[in-house]
This record gives sequence, structure tokens and C-alpha cells, in this order.
Amino acid sequence: MTTVKILNGINWLLIGVYGGLVVWALLQKANPYNDAGGGEMEVALKGVGVFLFLVLAGLNWLPHTWTKIVTLLLVVSLLLLIRYISTH
Repeated sequence: MTTVKILNGINWLLIGVYGGLVVWALLQKANPYNDAGGGEMEVALKGVGVFLFLVLAGLNWLPHTWTKIVTLLLVVSLLLLIRYISTH
């Protein structure tokens, strides 16, 4: 296997994990007591999560190697950020 195929497989696996977290967040009921914005901020963050998921999938579908590397860096940083936020 070439390096690009391995990188592509890792990217799709991590994008799938991130997509699962986005779907889980979308299924949660919006609670106005979760933030100071009265619930609007929570809805906005869910929208940003969906947008980032689409950006990651779009970048990974492009045939260039550099886009796959950027996708890997972005998805790893997003997953690490989610882990940090959920544990602190």
C-alpha cells in the first residue's frame, strides 16, 4: 500500500469518529441553562461541528496529498480538543 492510501484510511477512520461525536451532539436536547447565551450558543456550536465535518470530508476527498495531511492534522486537533473539553 502506498502512504497516501494509508493516510486516507486513517483520515476516514478519524473523520468517522468525529462524525459520530457530531451526531451524538446533534441528538442531545438543547438546554437553555447550559450556557449564558440562553441556548443559542449551543445550537451555534452544533452548526460549527457539522460545518467542520463537511470541511474535513471535502478536504479528504480531494486527490492532493497535502489536503490529506491537512485533514489529518485538523481531525486529530479537533479530537484532542474534544477530549480536553470533556475531561476538564
